[in-house]
Amino acid sequence: MKVYTLLLCIVLTPLSVSSAQFESDSIEKKQVNVNLLQAYDNKHTDLQMVGEADMDLLWFSIYSARLMSVDGDYQHSQLPLKLEIQYHRDIEAEDLIEATVDQWQHIGIANQDIPRLQQQIEQAWPDVKEGDKLSFMMHSDDLGQFYYNDKPLPIIEEPGFSKAFLGIWLSEQTSRPELREQLIGANK
Repeated sequence: MKVYTLLLCIVLTPLSVSSAQFESDSIEKKQVNVNLLQAYDNKHTDLQMVGEADMDLLWFSIYSARLMSVDGDYQHSQLPLKLEIQYHRDIEAEDLIEATVDQWQHIGIANQDIPRLQQQIEQAWPDVKEGDKLSFMMHSDDLGQFYYNDKPLPIIEEPGFSKAFLGIWLSEQTSRPELREQLIGANK
């Protein structure tokens, strides 16, 4: 029995060490990304507005949106980009998520990717009330962060999430091309 226990310990020790190393590497990577985002936020708190637009549905005002960049111009490869949405009515998180999924389907996000992306907003988004602001800062295609009334929500590190999320408004396949034109400052 002692030999069996000793062999089991010898066999499992490298697994627990490599698992601990993996967890340590993951924690260090997350800390580097947190530090990176804090540096971005400190450096880019003075982003300039590119454009703004209002989203209305029939006679209901849903939200006002503003797109911001470092220099006030929109170039899809220039980062960071920040989209701010100020809501003009109460909307439950579930309804926001459903509308986001519908828009991802509209702009051509692959169906197999949507559940993975949806999981990120399900974990982050609260219900919004009239006057609330939900913002998203895109640092790369895979790294971004939501802010709720200017308070940071969890960092999102998910392949393609940032690009897919802002694509709802900025993609040429958007369901609201007039809104896109206003946000990117096409008529400046």
